[in-house]
Amino acid sequence: MKTYRFKRILVPVSLAVESTTAFKQALYFRKKFGAEIVLLHVVQKIGGISNVFQPKLKDSLQGRGMVRLIRFTKMHFRGRIPDDVKLRVEVGNYLNIINSISSSENFDLVILNRSNRIEGLSERFKTNSIDQIIRESRCPVISVNDRWTGSGIRNILVPVDISRQSRDLLNWSIILGKAFNAKIKLLAALTVNIELKRSLAYKKSQIMKHYIEREGIDCTVSIVEKENFGKNDALVEGAKKTPADILLIQGFQDLMFSHSQSERLLVEFLQNSSRPIFSLGVKDEGFVANLLTMSKKQVNISDRISSKALRW
Repeated sequence: MKTYRFKRILVPVSLAVESTTAFKQALYFRKKFGAEIVLLHVVQKIGGISNVFQPKLKDSLQGRGMVRLIRFTKMHFRGRIPDDVKLRVEVGNYLNIINSISSSENFDLVILNRSNRIEGLSERFKTNSIDQIIRESRCPVISVNDRWTGSGIRNILVPVDISRQSRDLLNWSIILGKAFNAKIKLLAALTVNIELKRSLAYKKSQIMKHYIEREGIDCTVSIVEKENFGKNDALVEGAKKTPADILLIQGFQDLMFSHSQSERLLVEFLQNSSRPIFSLGVKDEGFVANLLTMSKKQVNISDRISSKALRW
């Protein structure tokens, strides 16, 4: 059966040591899917002066940035950069440029490092910057810290937020499970005094497990029972105890309001997890259907899922 292929991947790099982790993660996807990767280095403007008045300065900054990017890249390829590794240097605001490129150009995935040094951005704003990129990106974003999936992706941990619709989360669980021949580990939280099998956490996770297994993917369910705990705290604690190579998080796709419990859940995982996090991008009705080269049966899996069943 045909599966999803990540064909074109954007990789922002600061050229600092920590950029190597995101770069290596991108190389893993390049090898796995035969993908083209675009290494993007953003050079901050000096003094905030408009490029209109200093075109030569922009050209100079861009040229020096390209020299550094070439040197950085050649170190990983024994001096010769492959044809499917493209280099790009832009001058301007780091966040604005990444958001603009990932939202307007034809990329299937963005891979970046959560600990990148960003000139002019203090430490306490770094997580917020990743949030903003995830919030505005049309395509999924993988953020890595000090770990990457160099030995492969065999187990995918999927925290389930029972307060949100989960069609996209279910679809991507199946997509990634098939792409990597990986086991899906659903994780839900029960924080009220109710019999487990009567809880929404149990019912929803069992429904998702049913559809995942129906696609031939191995799937397990774990319920963290922490009465009087916050749901986010229970999920984060449960995730720490669950072995997995990567986390699949729903992100900001269908949020109507910022600073909600669901948004805070993603932020807490970004802050506390050392594992790579695969966050879904901004909802685009045609995104999955246009990019998946799968059978009609798999592409239209949402049509077979009860709207009522996954509405909680």
